[in-house]
Order: sequence, then structure tokens, then C-alpha cells
Amino acid sequence: MKTLTLKVQQFNNYIKNILAAEEFLTNIAIYGEVTNFKISGGNAYFDLKDEDAMLSCVKFGASDLSVANGDLITVYGRVNFYVKTGRLNFVVAKAEAYGLGELYQKFLELKAKLEAEGYFREEIKKPIPKFAKKIGVITSETGAVIRDIIHVTKSKNQFTDIVVYPSKVQGARAEDELATGIDYFNSREDVDVIIIARGGGSLEDLAPFNTEKIVKSIYSSRIPIISAVGHETDFTLSDFASDLRAPTPSVAVELAVFDYFEQINNIFQIAELNYYFITKNLSEKIKDTIYYSGSIIDKIMLKSIKGASKVQELVQYIHAKACQIYESKQAKLSMLTGIISRQNPLEILKSGYAVIEKDGKRQTKIEDFKIGDEIKITMQNGSFAAKVTKLDS
Repeated sequence: MKTLTLKVQQFNNYIKNILAAEEFLTNIAIYGEVTNFKISGGNAYFDLKDEDAMLSCVKFGASDLSVANGDLITVYGRVNFYVKTGRLNFVVAKAEAYGLGELYQKFLELKAKLEAEGYFREEIKKPIPKFAKKIGVITSETGAVIRDIIHVTKSKNQFTDIVVYPSKVQGARAEDELATGIDYFNSREDVDVIIIARGGGSLEDLAPFNTEKIVKSIYSSRIPIISAVGHETDFTLSDFASDLRAPTPSVAVELAVFDYFEQINNIFQIAELNYYFITKNLSEKIKDTIYYSGSIIDKIMLKSIKGASKVQELVQYIHAKACQIYESKQAKLSMLTGIISRQNPLEILKSGYAVIEKDGKRQTKIEDFKIGDEIKITMQNGSFAAKVTKLDS
């Protein structure tokens, strides 16, 4: 039998004619769960799916269509094959609600079961450490999420370490890899807090975070866990089980990483207050010592003129003691002043160093700048503006 060779357009036209001739496909109702829903140019595009398959759908003129991801609906319409793209679509004439999506229904049932078993109780949640030195992150090693986490961390505190456990965040075996990541960080002694993170997606995409296995792994963790899965409006079972839920991965980092520069500023302010109160207290003690020593001298002289010689010796002794106390207090004041001064974060500026800021934020790496950037340079006794004209790395 001779093989027939066709152009792509000829073949696609042939398929389109076959489908158009099938009367069954010109007026049919199909039900399934809505996913990947979007509006473009006034038309609605979405996929209709069940547990085993998916169908692309389009509704031209979507003003009368009110559906969302996760809805289980029945669509009425016809099959259409687009010759130019070689793609089959179901053209929706109308759609109506069928009931809650099957995936969402399973989500609610599992949530109710685990809640009844006590996995979401507030009283068992662990506090997030205020000064975490090392943070474990479980997420995909590629994509915007991990880049955002690293960027936000380094902008707040360049001394905080991020340890990434690469894991699938959707699809087959994702829940196993996520659970293994939790076990891995719990086997270490140097991790202070764990962040589980991924970007937004459909209910199907977030399925690994809505399993009994991931909930029990979070529950069993001795290390506090922050769940940052999806967008702000997305809620998963990992959110309910974790010690803290963050609306986005970036917010999770804000909650887990302490601001280094803010803490340095706080220390400086405390040092200034301590210096003020120490010097004020010592000055008052010295004045009191001199005052009371003078009062004692006056009383002794009034009591007995006859003992003038003895009184003179006593006066000299008291005066010597007062001077000794004064010198001791002055020495202690100088020592404390030196300690506080050495701990002053601004002292380093006196050695010739400077603080460089761009857009109001301190910068520490050459990669933070580009030619033409306007910057502010702060030195020991003032600051000035400058522009980057050359970069050497």
C-alpha cells in the first residue's frame, strides 16, 4: 500500500472535516473542574479536567460567564479543530454550575479530618526565633521564588545563612520530596527555622501541600516551620499545620530574618543612653562625697576648737579620702567611656571607612551598582552625594 504524503495544512483540514461531520460532537455537554481560567480580549479561556484527562475550552464573549478555578461545571457546545495551530478546543455556548470541584471537596474533607485529630491546634505551634542565624528553605531550586528569598535575606542581613533543600513543588512524588526535606533539616543541629515555599497555582498545582503526609511531617518537626505557599488568597493544609503562615515567600523571609542594620542602630542608641546615665550617676556621687565630707569637717570644727591639731589631721585624712574616691570614680568613668566608645558602630567611620547608600538602602557589594547610579556617602562628620562613573571588580 502506497503511503500518502500530505502537507500539514492538508492533514489538519482532513481532521477538521472528520470532526465537523460527526454530528455527536456538534452539540454535546461535558462536565469537569475548571482550572487555568483567564480572560483575554473579552473571551474566557480555561481547561476542564477530571482525574484522568484535560480539555481546552474557550467561551467567546465571556460577560455572562461567572466561573473560577476549582468550580465543577457543565459546559454545552461543540468541538472545533483549529487548522492553523493544529489544536482542538471545545467552544462553549453556555456553562452552568455542577457543584463543588472534586479536588476542593477532597480538600475540605481532609481538612476537617485532620482538624478533628488536632493537627492544627494553636497551642502546639512553636514560636519563630527572633534572631535566626541559619534558615532552611524547601522549594524548587529554579525559578523566581528562591531568587526572591535570597535577595530579601541579603538586603536585610548578609550574615544570615540560607540552606536550600531542592524539592519538586508540584506533580508526582512532590509530597515525598517535601517531607524528606523537613526530615533532613530536623537531622541537623544548626538550622533555626524552616520555610516551605512555592509560587501560586491552581488547586491541582498546590495538591502536594494538601496531603495528610505533609501535614504530619510539619506536625512532627522539632524546628519551627513557616508555610509560604501560593499567593495571599491561597490556603493549603500546610498553612494550617505550620507554626506560622506567610501570604508569600518574600513575606516569609521578612518574618524569619532579623534586620542587621536596625539591630546595630538599637545597640548604638542603648550605648548612648548607658553613657549618659553612667556619667550622670558618677557626677552626682562625686558631688555628694565632697558635700558630705565638707559637712563633717564643719561639725568637727564647731564642736571643739581645742582639738584643732587633731581636727586638722582628720580634715586632711577626709580630704585625702574624698580625693581618692573622686579619682577612683573618674578612672572608672574613663574606663566605661572607653568601652562604650569602642562599641560605637560609628567609630569605624573614623578609620576612613564610609557607608554607601543607594535609594535609601545600604549597599555592600559592587554588584549592587551600575554606571550612572546616584549614591549617598556618609563619613565620620557628614555625608555627600555622588554618581557612579566607573566600576572595577
